[in-house]
Amino acid sequence: MKLKDLFKRKNTESVPRTANFRNYASAKYDNLFYGWRGTDLSADKELINNLQTMRNRVRQVCNDDVYARKFLNMVKTNVIGSDGIILQSKAKQDNGAFDTNDIRLIEQAWKKWGSEKRFCSADKRLNWRDIQRIVVETLARDGECFIRMIKNADNPFSFSLFVMEGDWFDLKRNMQLKNDRTVRMSIEQNQFGEPLAYYQLTSQPEQGTTNYVGEAERVPVDEIIHVYLMERPGQSRGIPWMNTALRGLEMLHQYHESELVASRIGSSSMGFFTSPDAQGYTGSAKEADGTIVQEFQPGTFQQLPDGVEFTPFTPNHPTNAFPTFVKSILRSISSGLGVSYNAISSDLESVNFSSIRAGVMEERQAWQTLQNFIVEHFCQPVFKNWLRMAITTGELALPIQKIEKFEDVSWVPRGWSYVDPLKEINAHKVAVEMGVESLSEIASSKGKDLQEIFEQIKRDKELAESLGITLTSANEATDKIVVDEDEREQ
Repeated sequence: MKLKDLFKRKNTESVPRTANFRNYASAKYDNLFYGWRGTDLSADKELINNLQTMRNRVRQVCNDDVYARKFLNMVKTNVIGSDGIILQSKAKQDNGAFDTNDIRLIEQAWKKWGSEKRFCSADKRLNWRDIQRIVVETLARDGECFIRMIKNADNPFSFSLFVMEGDWFDLKRNMQLKNDRTVRMSIEQNQFGEPLAYYQLTSQPEQGTTNYVGEAERVPVDEIIHVYLMERPGQSRGIPWMNTALRGLEMLHQYHESELVASRIGSSSMGFFTSPDAQGYTGSAKEADGTIVQEFQPGTFQQLPDGVEFTPFTPNHPTNAFPTFVKSILRSISSGLGVSYNAISSDLESVNFSSIRAGVMEERQAWQTLQNFIVEHFCQPVFKNWLRMAITTGELALPIQKIEKFEDVSWVPRGWSYVDPLKEINAHKVAVEMGVESLSEIASSKGKDLQEIFEQIKRDKELAESLGITLTSANEATDKIVVDEDEREQ
């Protein structure tokens, strides 16, 4: 017997052939999921077909809906904050020590450029903090934001920023080029999807058009910063962050409006005149144009003619189920937005210290992740390009040969106040003593610069000494904190 004969099926008819015999449950087409086909389109193909509609709908919701607006404000407040993301130079000497002179020069020049609207923004209307906020808000609303770096700007640094929405880069511009290059939604790419250039419209996109293809200029990739969260491999454009929650936001908005109208009607005196003999209303309560009087003053009574009855209309709105239903929908929406229900609704009812602390700490992790993303994909590229132009123009008196040394910076985003100050401060103290955390890290977590803190402490100490006041030392203060915490726990 040959080897292949051992594997021959002797009775093929005994094995049933069922189409769904080994299907995954999620892949079956049964009665419950017969119409659920899914999609096998690539990320870019889905965006070409749907991005414009999604973006337009999200913008409309953000214009009209209070919860959508609240979400945008939350993103700006928690990612950027009141002071913005602050630069700290880390330039070092050859021996590894901080070069205080170079640090001072870099930070002063950066502050000079960033604080002046006429330097920072191409339209001379935004400073660096304003640009951070509008970039983050555009990113949260549209899913992407484009920033063009103008390297021949009319200012001492010859550098400014032009912030653009995605409409400047037409979704319908798709073509095949030579050398395995393609243009996908106005982005020129190689065979690996690496951006090589961007096709920016030469004028503001026409309003009210969905397939506008106008004249565009090819902008090299080193002049454009395209900020977006990539969710799928090969994804060339950003997806609006509210996409998952969009249907719920719009339906809840319409439901709110319906309930408001119904409640207003329910609080009004309304009714219907009925005539059993179908002769119509023949009374004298009519306006000059013959319209039946439909409003009655409180405390008055009107006599109806014979054969006419008055049937009151008293809708019961809002219903008792209204608050519970709204909370349920908002919890679903908050999950789609990636924030807590209490934060998006401003509802602190039935919230205790433990639950709010757990929710706050989880949210902060998400906000810190976004902060790191903005720093890496926006702040750092802007600074590197600014630094080169500042040195080239002579506005920053540093040698261009050592530019890598000067590119060493850190960014301090906004911090948050302590949820439980005594416990958290004591935890920081123990971490510093164990050598697992530095004072710089603690200061950064609070959105502060350690050097500025020390300088302020020095000034406060000198002022106190001049007035004959003795300040509590840091060791005495921290020891007291530990004692107070121990006593509280007992």
